Formats: sequence, structure tokens, C-alpha cells
Amino acid sequence: MKWIEISVRTNQQASEVIAEKLMNMGANGTEMVDPAAFRQALENNKYLDYADNGLIDKYGTDVIVRAYFSENLNPINITDELKLALDSISAYMDIGSGDITYLLRDDSEWKDTWKQYFKPFKFTERIVIKPSWEEYIQKDDEIVIELDPGMAFGTGTHETTKMCALLGEKYVKANDRVLDLGCGTAILGLMAVKLGASSALAVDIDEAAVKTAHQNIENNGEIEKIRVMRGAICDVPKETFDLIFINIIADVIIEISKEINAYVKSGTNIILSGIIKERKAEVKSKFLDLGFDFIDELNMGEWEAMVFRA
Repeated sequence: MKWIEISVRTNQQASEVIAEKLMNMGANGTEMVDPAAFRQALENNKYLDYADNGLIDKYGTDVIVRAYFSENLNPINITDELKLALDSISAYMDIGSGDITYLLRDDSEWKDTWKQYFKPFKFTERIVIKPSWEEYIQKDDEIVIELDPGMAFGTGTHETTKMCALLGEKYVKANDRVLDLGCGTAILGLMAVKLGASSALAVDIDEAAVKTAHQNIENNGEIEKIRVMRGAICDVPKETFDLIFINIIADVIIEISKEINAYVKSGTNIILSGIIKERKAEVKSKFLDLGFDFIDELNMGEWEAMVFRA
């Protein structure tokens, strides 16, 4: 599907008026990129663990209003009409720079093109991640996991997932029963059973992630060992596991900790990741207070991972 994207650089005061004008001109929809609103969200939530600060740097205080028109229209005619409208609006309010740009957009820009950048790679010393559309010749004792990320987080390229994998390779034992909370693509559950775990329960609140996880498990021939469910920790049947992955963010990890004791037994390893450096001490303190032993840690970039044992 193709369409015309019209962008106007303006300010907060005029953004709503311009968006309404674009809709009146026949736009199929509009969106606003407002760095000020983003800044406010960061200020209101000091525990927001990660954010695209590049958005603030790129636009400064300007608001970008984008509108989407049918590809059958003439973008020159649209911009000419819009220039006249902006001249009219600027007679009674400040509209900022009022710069107009247009692009012809296509779904394929992000639907498939990104795949050219996702190639087979070493996940750990023993495990290779192979995108489902790529060819790869397995070497020696390598374990190959075929992965299609779909719309879910967890390709294995992010530091938080990478640390989970490295620690998982170290602590997964033969016949372990594994719980993966916030499973995304099911990459960690797949890794666990490939390393010898007898079973894995992969849990995610996101419907797209659950769908992607199901497909990846089927593609890897592990439907007998890995079960996927949609929900939060409170939806998981109360049973104990030998190893638990929690690769989310600090706030959610702390919230989950209130219920984690129902899923552990003596010797259960809990691998935590998705924690920015500034929150490490808080998360560590929480799990120590719950009576878990701190046994290992890793850090990559701005991220921390820790292992606790019941």
C-alpha cells in the first residue's frame, strides 16, 4: 500500500488547527510528534527506563504534524493548497516555521526491507540465531534456533536478551522446568530446551508476542516442550520451576517480585534483565529482602542482569 505523507513543522499553539485543516483537505489520518510532550512524560516518570532522546534532540521545541493522503492525489496540489491555508492561519496566530515536506510512502519500507539487516549471528558460544528466511550451514556442535521476530521484542541482538542468554547457557541444567516471563519471540524458552531443559512455559501480555512465539516454537519443532500463554504472572498456575527468566524493565520486575515466591523452590535460579544501571541497586535490594541469594551478574552498555537463587 502506498500513500503521500505531508509534514508541517510548527508549534504547539498551531498544531491542532493545522491538523484539523489537513483532515478537512481529505487526509486519511494525522499524527503529531511533540518533543515537549515527550519531555513532560520523562519528567513525570523518573522510573521510565529507556526513551528515544534523539527525538528531543532532532526536533527541539518544534511540533511536526503529519498527514496521510491517497497516492492517487497530486502532492504538489496538496502542498500548494496547504501553503495558502498556513498563510491564512498565520494572520491570526504564530505557526512557527511552517515548513512543508512530502514523501511517497510504502508499507514495504518497514514491512520487509528491514529483513536485509537481520542475518544469522552467534547468540552465545554454542547458539546461533538464524532468521527464518536466511540460509545457514550448521557447524560442529552449534545449536541453531530459527527465528522470525514478527512484531515481538527479542531478536537476541539487544543487550538485555543477550545477557539472559549468556546467563541461561551457564545455569540451565538438563531436565530443568523453565518459566519465561515476558517471553517476546520465545527465544529464551527455545534456547533453554535446546540446552536440555525438559519444558518451558513462555508468558507474555502482548497478543502479537504470543502469536510470534507460537510460530517460532512450531518452526523449531519444540511444540511438545514449550507452552505459550498470554497473561501476567498472576495468570500463571501456581507451580514451581527450576529456572525463571524475567527480561522486562525494573518497575515490572519489582512488581513481579511480590508474587515470585509461589513459583520457586529451593535451588531455583532467577535470571533478571532489562534493568538500567540506575535501578540495579533497588532491584537487587528487593530480591535480597525477599530472601534470595545473589549469585551472579553481567552488564552491557547501560543495562544490568543479575542471577538470584532461592
